[in-house]
Amino acid sequence: MTNKQKEVMNAAILVLTLLIFIFVMSYANIVASEIATEKGTRIMEVILSSVTATTHLLAKLTAIILMLLTQIGFYAVVSISVMLAMKNTDLVKGILDQLSAFPPYYLILNLLFILFGLLLYIILSAMVGSMVPNVETVAQFIYPLTMLSILGYWGSIAASNVPDNILVIIGSYVPMFSPMMMLARMDLLSVSNAGIFISLGILILTTALAFLLTLKLYKGNVLLYSNDGLVKTLKKSFSYAKKYN
Repeated sequence: MTNKQKEVMNAAILVLTLLIFIFVMSYANIVASEIATEKGTRIMEVILSSVTATTHLLAKLTAIILMLLTQIGFYAVVSISVMLAMKNTDLVKGILDQLSAFPPYYLILNLLFILFGLLLYIILSAMVGSMVPNVETVAQFIYPLTMLSILGYWGSIAASNVPDNILVIIGSYVPMFSPMMMLARMDLLSVSNAGIFISLGILILTTALAFLLTLKLYKGNVLLYSNDGLVKTLKKSFSYAKKYN
């Protein structure tokens, strides 16, 4: 990769990872707040008298994911439209020329990292939202997820500068960080295809396990009202899960 291509990709990585971070923060808070609001007003207990906890959770996640895909699709259409309108400008020609160095399937891999990364945070936010006693305590309970997303964002900045640093390499395989850090390393062509697919596989597996865990805890969490903090509430959540599953 030439210096010019590195400059273009560093700029693209900064913009892309910032967008991922914003999406994570926005949708994590939306999901947790939605569920916490229903729980705090006891609406959820009424809803779950008519449908199962699994159905309710799946409906909630489906609605959020469709909203997310709609927003991503809108931005994609706008971006493509702008590039088509400016296709004869030196700026767009230069960007397309630099991007031509990348295999076409890298675009699909980028999208998979973004989608599964967002899905992982959304699922974990749903689990956290089901544990809080009311919407006022959402920020306190979701704080660890917020910090993890911040670390992932700063990790992606480090990855764009020193992609072969040992901490960056390790971080790019951690599911909470890989959507941003592996994406940065991948777009700088500093990781093998095997490394990319291993990281993506770990991310997908973790997302699936997080979903199964959230399903297991969700039903009991509806009846759990605790102000003891995240760790103690999580312990109670597992106790409730054994009782109601």
